[in-house]
Amino acid sequence: MPATPTSRLTDQLRAQLARVRSTGQEGLAVARILSHAAVLPALRPGPMAGFLRSVARAVPGPHLALTLQSHLRPAAPMVADAERRLSYGEFEHEVNQLAHALVGLGVEPGDRVAIMLPNCLEFVVGLSALPRIGATAVSIGYRLKAGEIAYILEHAAPRVVLYDARYAIEMDAARRAAGGPDAAHLLLVGEGADGTPYQAALAGRPGDRAPARRSRDAGGVIIYTSGTTGKPKGARRRFAKTGLSAVADLMHQVGMSQRDRHLVVCPLYHSAAPAYALMMMTLGASLVVRDHFDAEDVLATIEREGVTSTFMVPVMLQRLAALDPSVRARYDHSSLRWVMSGAAPLPTETARRFQEAFGPILWNFYGATETGLVTLGGPADHTAHPGTVGRALAGNELRILDDGGREVATGEVGELYVRNSMLISEYHGDEAATRGAMRDGFFSVGDLARMDQAGFVYLASRVHDMVISGGVNIYPAEIEDHLHHHPKILEAAIIGVPDEEWGERLKAFVVPRPGEELSADEVIDYCREGLADFKRPREVVFIDALPRNPTGKVLKRELRGG
Repeated sequence: MPATPTSRLTDQLRAQLARVRSTGQEGLAVARILSHAAVLPALRPGPMAGFLRSVARAVPGPHLALTLQSHLRPAAPMVADAERRLSYGEFEHEVNQLAHALVGLGVEPGDRVAIMLPNCLEFVVGLSALPRIGATAVSIGYRLKAGEIAYILEHAAPRVVLYDARYAIEMDAARRAAGGPDAAHLLLVGEGADGTPYQAALAGRPGDRAPARRSRDAGGVIIYTSGTTGKPKGARRRFAKTGLSAVADLMHQVGMSQRDRHLVVCPLYHSAAPAYALMMMTLGASLVVRDHFDAEDVLATIEREGVTSTFMVPVMLQRLAALDPSVRARYDHSSLRWVMSGAAPLPTETARRFQEAFGPILWNFYGATETGLVTLGGPADHTAHPGTVGRALAGNELRILDDGGREVATGEVGELYVRNSMLISEYHGDEAATRGAMRDGFFSVGDLARMDQAGFVYLASRVHDMVISGGVNIYPAEIEDHLHHHPKILEAAIIGVPDEEWGERLKAFVVPRPGEELSADEVIDYCREGLADFKRPREVVFIDALPRNPTGKVLKRELRGG
């Protein structure tokens, strides 16, 4: 039988993909990703013909991997939340419908679309639809208040706001403060608030292909940083300029695969949770989306859905490990293959307790909204190299510099600078902040770190968290990690407070373990026994819980009373 044009093209594509490994670092990255996604064995003329028709006039970019998966495996489960479940084919159809709906609302390449939703299926659809029209997603945390939302709306100036009716009161007040009710079109999930209903906007829209676009803009995201100092900055990443080397290296080391069933429980409006979700979609794996974290509910979900992987912040791991063993025994979590920790420092003791309860499956990465993936540590590193965030992933160059911009000696602490292909393009509308974070092409988010001779990186603190007492630099993270080993302490945070004699002195905020009694003298003596005397806190305050932002970072400004 003579070869058809489609089958010939499929054969050519197979050959090109097989050769891509020899085209340099990014080519190797693509080859690794395709291997984990099992794309090559699945290439067949029929699905490929449908794929080629659907992308004939599409915006090029990484998002096309999802379209390819939807044609190769249309019936495979893609995403489930508490309300709905969609296969890859169904998800692709809804994504295209939303893309057409947004174009109908006037969204052009380069425009911004704000999303203020809890973790839900519609959030994943929105993040997937925007690259298809060259638009940029602006994530707004649903815990923000009207004044904070208004700042983002003014600063980002979105064309459309996709939001949940539950946040209507704050959104209405924010829009009035940010320029009136007509500043952006509202697209509503839920009922009882202003805006075009989500399902009504999709009704009648074509789902077989994305809108035809002339622009080469593959869209991007703007994530507003946590705002631990001053107003939040909008970190903007353009997908067309984002490399894949670190992503592919991480996928390869962890062993991510198309067979993964990934639990999304961290907020999708931050940067890490959607990044891991995107990795899963690229591979053809499936997502289970939860809109809140409850330790026992997580175990029930793992058993019910056969969850194999998840990304969590350390406080979530801490709560899972702290569950009574009799509670853990009620649920089968044997399907769990890997758990990724990040977005906040992972105490060594938390890692030890988690792996004692769930096995050697815990990975830890370091990165930031601005830098993407930088380092990775494996399950064995928590004990072999306590406190490490691992070694640099492929495509990353690291420099640890002193205040004068000189590289420090091995083992010494300095400010960590990163250069890779995942760096943000800029802080949106803030050239001064962008320039201030750069040094010779390397980017810093203000983290202090050291590196050992084997290349393992250890975070010391943030620049603004460092305490100077009696002329000595003290890094709170070291003291906090020591306190986390105390059997009666659940968590702790250290800050510096003014002192007439020493300039600053250390103050500890301690959360005791449930049912435990602890005195300030016990805490101070524990530090005196295990640390140099100048590292012991002079004051101890016991509290019920540390204040945290939604990604798990301790809000030390609140502990300082600011």
